[in-house]
Amino acid sequence: MALSSSHKDHGNMIKESSEIFYGIDTVMNTVLQFLYHTKGKIDACVDYTRPSLAIDIIILRRAFLDARKRGVRLRYATEINKDNISYFKQLMSMVDELRHLEGIKGNFYISETGYLAPATIHEAGEPAAQIIYSNVKELIEHQKYVFETLRSKTIPAEQRIREIEEGVVHYETVIIDNSDEIIREIYSLTASSNQLDTCLTSGGMQYSHKYFFDIKKKLLDKQRRGEHKGLRYITSIDNNNLDLIKLYLKSGIKIRHVGNLPPMSFGVSDKKIAVTIEKMENGKVVQSLLLSNESQYLKHFSSVFQRLWENGIEATERIHEIEEGVEAEFYNVITDNEKASQILIDMTKSVRRKALIFLPNDKALVRIDRLGIIDSLLRASRNGAEVKIISPLSDENSEIQRKILENAPDIRMLDGNISPYGMYIIDHEKFLRAELKKPKADKFSDAIGLVVYSNRRTTVDSFESVFELLWNERILVEELKKADTMQKEFISIAAHELKTPIQAILGMSALLKYYPEKTDQVIEVISRNAIRLQRLSAHILDATRIESQTLRLEKERFDIRDLIPTIIEDYKERIKDTTNDRVELIYNDNFNISHAIIVEADRERINQVISNLLSNSIQFTNDGYISLSMATNDQNNEVIVTVRDTGKGINPEIMPRLFSKFVTRSQQGTGLGLFISKNIIESHGGKIWAENNVIEGKGTIFSFTLPLASKNGIKKGRR
Repeated sequence: MALSSSHKDHGNMIKESSEIFYGIDTVMNTVLQFLYHTKGKIDACVDYTRPSLAIDIIILRRAFLDARKRGVRLRYATEINKDNISYFKQLMSMVDELRHLEGIKGNFYISETGYLAPATIHEAGEPAAQIIYSNVKELIEHQKYVFETLRSKTIPAEQRIREIEEGVVHYETVIIDNSDEIIREIYSLTASSNQLDTCLTSGGMQYSHKYFFDIKKKLLDKQRRGEHKGLRYITSIDNNNLDLIKLYLKSGIKIRHVGNLPPMSFGVSDKKIAVTIEKMENGKVVQSLLLSNESQYLKHFSSVFQRLWENGIEATERIHEIEEGVEAEFYNVITDNEKASQILIDMTKSVRRKALIFLPNDKALVRIDRLGIIDSLLRASRNGAEVKIISPLSDENSEIQRKILENAPDIRMLDGNISPYGMYIIDHEKFLRAELKKPKADKFSDAIGLVVYSNRRTTVDSFESVFELLWNERILVEELKKADTMQKEFISIAAHELKTPIQAILGMSALLKYYPEKTDQVIEVISRNAIRLQRLSAHILDATRIESQTLRLEKERFDIRDLIPTIIEDYKERIKDTTNDRVELIYNDNFNISHAIIVEADRERINQVISNLLSNSIQFTNDGYISLSMATNDQNNEVIVTVRDTGKGINPEIMPRLFSKFVTRSQQGTGLGLFISKNIIESHGGKIWAENNVIEGKGTIFSFTLPLASKNGIKKGRR
């Protein structure tokens, strides 16, 4: 077939034509004629299979050498690799310039007057069976431009040969958009690998199986011989690809399931990576592929694959889940905010055992209430679920706080700090973490940014641990705030209490100068206030010792009833001074005079506890009685000491904290007496408690126990 036209050259009419010649002999003759008739230069661009022809076919080799002898300048661009390097070393002496370009696929020759293009589809090492020849000026000029463009991307042959011989890798990254070429490149990447990791969609698995399963079976054979490190696949396993996965597992390929695959499919060997963003649905052929052997790409995609592999589920486990109908583990990044809102709604509706909610700002509580989440949590709490909420509390969400308190008082809520994210953990099974993007937004979907949703056990446990750490930290902060407030109140009370006896002592001391005749009266006042001051300082010192765990007990065996007469006598006098005989102090001795109640304890400290309890009763009883009694509990081998009064009783608000530090029922006490008494009794192995006297309708009952020194510790006779 021939096409012809004509043009003028230096005034001469030149006939132009383009022809296709068929047959190996005709093709060879056309090439030889082209070489013989060229006078100035020839530029050649050929693939890696053509140089061997110029060396092995004698007549062709002689034609090249003859052209060079005639002064024809020969420039050659081709692909030099380790398999044809010997030919190129010989070719270097036959041409003026030899250069390397990775991946050359076309074949053409250009002279000043002609263009020659052998067919690109041919057997390696065999001449082409057809060739195109043209002397059309525009075509020749165009191909010259093509050659110069390709040549600008080449490197000298000497450099490429040195790289091959010294093991230097020539790095490049290319994008291929020819589906047939893509198949060839993936096949080559697979065949040349010593290790191959592949991350594919379900459709990508079908594509891979259709075109590359045969070469992979050969690699598996090499692996069994110890010549290959093996094949690993990551994909999303479902009913659609279950049979294919089983086939691959049976073949010896390692596979893991990842529910949320990255937005690209890729394969990475020890030499190259191939990447596409196409989903390859139903095995559709890839139309665009990035191919690279650059080290940074290899490291990056190897790292991505390894992270996916470590977080993936073994294929056998995933297959079992599918066949048994069990929900697979997932870790999803959600960018659809409406979808994230619905997931959160469904999560909180499903609460059975426990819900942990961590909110990023005060308005977040209002936003989730608008979604109906608070109502779901109220129902869950009323059905027995444990619900904890950490949220910044303010006037912004005060109505929601009241709603929770009134409708589900078992829900525990703590004041939190502002955070860049919110966290929701349900039944130890699922969690959702939402970035706070717009803090002032009214809708949850408008306020959030990136959302992570997962049921992965390790991830859920990790975030639950984070929540509990935050919860305990907030409790500690609340306790520190309370302790700080109580301590300030205590310091104020203690300062006031210390001030009163000190002022009295100072005032009475000054009076002695002016009224010496009243010495006895003044000294009595000074003594009484000094005793009060001593008691107060002793309480403060005891509290400090308890806190520092340096409170020491001087234990001895004694009859606890021996303490009572002196205590009763002292407090009868105090009652007279404070109540004008409106209160009667009664001691109920339930034992015969010959019986002893032996305890091993610190005599002074037990005396201190009984005195503290009697002092409390005197302080809050204006009329009626105060009684002190003892009894033994043979079953528990202990003695029970009880102080009962007909006073004001204990305010229910402070009952839970009655034995805590700095808690007081009056303006006169320091709030340390019961705290000290509790620690003394517990240090002896006993217990102390208090209750209001509901039988008589008024008053308080304080009791404490002490272990008896021996079994059935009531002994006949006095010591």
